[in-house]
Order: sequence, then C-alpha cells, then structure tokens
Amino acid sequence: MLYTNKDTFIVSAPACMDTEPDSLEAIMAGNEAGAGGCAIELDLTSDGIAVLCGRGGYPLADGSRLSLPEATFEEARGAFQKIVTIGQAIELAKSCASKLCIHLRNAGLCAQVQLALAHADYTDFAYFVDLTLSEAAKLAHRFPALHFMADVLEAPTNEGALIRSAQDAHLFGLRVAPAVLTASLCEEAHRVGLYIACTECHDEAMLQRLLELGVNFIETLRPDIAFSLLPQPDADDAQLTI
Repeated sequence: MLYTNKDTFIVSAPACMDTEPDSLEAIMAGNEAGAGGCAIELDLTSDGIAVLCGRGGYPLADGSRLSLPEATFEEARGAFQKIVTIGQAIELAKSCASKLCIHLRNAGLCAQVQLALAHADYTDFAYFVDLTLSEAAKLAHRFPALHFMADVLEAPTNEGALIRSAQDAHLFGLRVAPAVLTASLCEEAHRVGLYIACTECHDEAMLQRLLELGVNFIETLRPDIAFSLLPQPDADDAQLTI
C-alpha cells in the first residue's frame, strides 16, 4: 500500500463533468479536472464479461433499453459500440495514476475483477463499494486480497460498534453518506486503520467539510471544484519540487 488513511483523494463519479456515463471519456475528464481517482460501475453480460454499465443496460435506437444481464458481450457492443471492459478501465486508471472505486452491481464479477487487477498489478489501488456491512464482510472473507467498504447511508446508533464490526470483518473501510458523517466516526476509523469514503457529493460547502474531516476518498461529479478546495503547497514547497 503506497498511501495511508491520512491521504485524501478526489474521485470522479461516473458521468463527471457532463461526460457520457460508463465511458473512458469520463475517466479522462475526471483526471484532467484534478481527480486522483475514478469511480466505475460494473455489471456482467450474460456470457460473463465484466463491463462498465451502471444502469442495467444500454439505450437502443427505438427508445427501449438492452438489458445487460440478458445480453451477450457482442449484443451489448452492438447496442453501445463504446462499451468498456474492466481491463480497459483498469489500464486507463493506471495510466492516470488514479485510485479506482468499483461500484458492484453483481457480486459474481469479483473473481474476474480480482484477476484483472492482479494482472495489472493494481489490486492495492482499487476498493469496492455499494455493499451492506454483511455483504462486504462475506466478500472480504471470500476475497481477502481485495478491499471492500461497507456503505453507511443512515446515522449509526453506535459508532464504536460499527467500527468494531468493520474491523472484525477485515474491511478496508466505510463509505459514508456526507450528511451522516461525523468527526468522531472519521477520527476513530482512522485511529484503527480504516479508510473513509463518501457517497457522491457535489455541494461546495459540503466538499469543504469533507476535506476538513480528512475523508480519504471524496466522490463527486465536479472534481474540478473539489480539487480547487484542496490545500495548495506554499511557494517554498513548490520551489523544492521544480
């Protein structure tokens, strides 16, 4: 692991900067806007190919949608020619030196994604979200080399118990809705070695608060705004890096 839970990364959400969802252009746009990571949404075709697809399918010319789980890879590519496989997404994220937030639409793709990450030597730079604590715990037990986060969408009744459960399950961390994230939850998670991510956030005032709390992975459609809020190195530090 080449970073710690004291670091903060801006993560571009799918379709960031008004780009097309599920596209390589979205990853590149986020990187150009200053993001240090990108979020992708994965699902499986009927013949078992992991591709970027966050909405269950692709639009057809007649206004209907092709359901990805019911389509082969070739059928899906016929409907959406710019279809992106997990391997392509990893290679682009790697070339941008980006962390990779993987939204799981189908737990059955973990084995395939694990192989793709291992082949690219990128396992340490990816984490998985869109999971309950129970789901994340089961997958962490089955795939100990991967980094799973449990989503926390409502204020926990007992922050300490939540953190202990995440530790016991050997999770990478917690992905918390900004509105329910507290300083105490963030501090205690960091103290025991867990990472904190947030669900999508685009409000500038909230982005500033998340940075002040030390959230490690801030997912947003506007990485340009979030990047502009990051502390900038002072003139002396900048000169040292020239």
